[in-house]
Amino acid sequence: MTNDTSTGTVSAPKSAAPEEHLEEQAFKLSEWMANQGIFIFTAALILFAAVFIDGFVSLPNITDVFNRAAPIGIVAAGMTFVVISGNYLDLSVVAQVATAGVVLIAVSNETSIPVAMLVAVVIALAYGLVNGVAVGVFKANAVIVTLSTTFIGLGLLRWATGGSIYFGPNDGAIRAFGATRIGPLPLAMILFVVVTLLLSFVLTRTTFGFMVRSFGSNREATRLSGVSTPWVVIGAFTVTSLAAMLGGFVLAAFSNTAVSAMSDGYDFAALAAIIVGGTSVFGGRGSVLRTLLGVVFVSVLTNIMVLSGLGFGIQQMAIGLLIVLAVSVDALARKATGI
Repeated sequence: MTNDTSTGTVSAPKSAAPEEHLEEQAFKLSEWMANQGIFIFTAALILFAAVFIDGFVSLPNITDVFNRAAPIGIVAAGMTFVVISGNYLDLSVVAQVATAGVVLIAVSNETSIPVAMLVAVVIALAYGLVNGVAVGVFKANAVIVTLSTTFIGLGLLRWATGGSIYFGPNDGAIRAFGATRIGPLPLAMILFVVVTLLLSFVLTRTTFGFMVRSFGSNREATRLSGVSTPWVVIGAFTVTSLAAMLGGFVLAAFSNTAVSAMSDGYDFAALAAIIVGGTSVFGGRGSVLRTLLGVVFVSVLTNIMVLSGLGFGIQQMAIGLLIVLAVSVDALARKATGI
């Protein structure tokens, strides 16, 4: 009995098409940029400014950059919790920052700073509870909810104050905080770093932080594991509100004044720092320390444009383009990893 052998030839497996190879390379690049790009880009931007921008490399300018970044940095560090939890952002920080600043000066002028701070804490908790319940319990859209509470909060503040500007005592503790330095470092800058490290610890080393990240990654799995997901959302919004309160205190201390319009643009400024830092707007991925790098990047970029004599309109366009680029990279990275 003879064995019949095939005379056909076996073709070698075909290599991937050039288009698929290029697409894979683009995905890998976008993933790398989303994960590591902020470190490289921040270092490159600082190096560029040090070499080519007159006046950047001076201790007064560098400390001023970080000092001015303190209020928005504190707000952004807190808002990172809402973004990672998958609720995108909290637009009501505009109203919260202004309310905290006005309450701090207006109430302390009539009573004392501890009483003013206590009133501000109560208001911050109210914001966090209202936003958190609306989004976490009633499943309302976070953007619509927080936009509404922004209008309500600012409306109440302007109705209560009549648009007045409040001034603190020239020899008071609020003014002293805004002007105090420990060595070459402004006290506001030190507070910003301390708050960032504290919130980073909460997000990465506590059960609550784990639940926030888990909820942002997979809501259904988090719910099925027995976690009370509405409380996770309420907690994330409350952290944001308390951070916005601190940001309002620092902002008021800078000029020893407060007015209802003092925080215009803080919502998108904080969002820019968060997104540029690499925290995903879709939730589940990011960190407070990355937000810190995002704040540094945006602040240094703004400082470069100011030192170069570019107008405010150009600055706004540059930050807007930066957000679009960061969001696009994030979307590509998610597609590449299948998240």
